[in-house]
Amino acid sequence: MQVCPMHRPDALLSPPARHRLGIAARALLAIAGGYLFAALGAASLALALPLPRPQAVLAATQLSFALYCALVIWAFSAPSALRAWLVAGALCAIPALHLLLRGATP
Repeated sequence: MQVCPMHRPDALLSPPARHRLGIAARALLAIAGGYLFAALGAASLALALPLPRPQAVLAATQLSFALYCALVIWAFSAPSALRAWLVAGALCAIPALHLLLRGATP
């Protein structure tokens, strides 16, 4: 079953406008989503690493820079902006769930 082109939400946008909107969505994901993923990952790793607390926090903070970089790369290399957002949401859910299970949230 085909959908009428006029019923698509982006049917009124020109191809350049759709492209710019996709780039803006990916940039927002790279900046805000990358920060959220890095912060959640650092907090989760600080609790999970079997090191003394100061070393665990330092190691988790250093690893969070790699997590941020990986999400920024994924945001712009994913086949679509929607897929990038969905994968980023799933990736953020993992450390968030770990933090919830450990009771580390206020």
